[in-house]
Amino acid sequence: MATMAFDTLRYARRLREAGVPEPQADAQAELMAEAFGFYADNLLTRDHFTEVLNARFAEQDAKIERRLGSMDSKFEQRITALESKLEQRITALDSKVEQSTTALESKIEQSITALDSRFEQRFGRQDTVNRLHTWMLGMITLVLVVPQLQTWLA
Repeated sequence: MATMAFDTLRYARRLREAGVPEPQADAQAELMAEAFGFYADNLLTRDHFTEVLNARFAEQDAKIERRLGSMDSKFEQRITALESKLEQRITALDSKVEQSTTALESKIEQSITALDSRFEQRFGRQDTVNRLHTWMLGMITLVLVVPQLQTWLA
């Protein structure tokens, strides 16, 4: 900070010109010089004030940056933990869906197999009935048509 200069001679001269006796003017000038000298270090200049404010703002900016960095780190950890939990839940749900799908496919396959078996049984019986009908139709044809043909042809 720049030190201010106090012109004691000029101060004393102006006091004398204003009508103050010379010993009193000299004493006041010396006291003023002492006071200025004593308080010169405590006077605040614009440059010093700007310098102090800039230093304080820089300190605050650094503190804020540290806090924000810390908060960013904490948020990142929380987000990572949440992502991990979400991934675990999704994996568990995928597993449950897969198990449910497998069980459902198994039930459907069993139902289809049972239906196939029932159809095979019914078709098997129907084949037997069809063979019987075919045999009976052949017999009827032999019994009725052959004698009639013999009569027509004879």
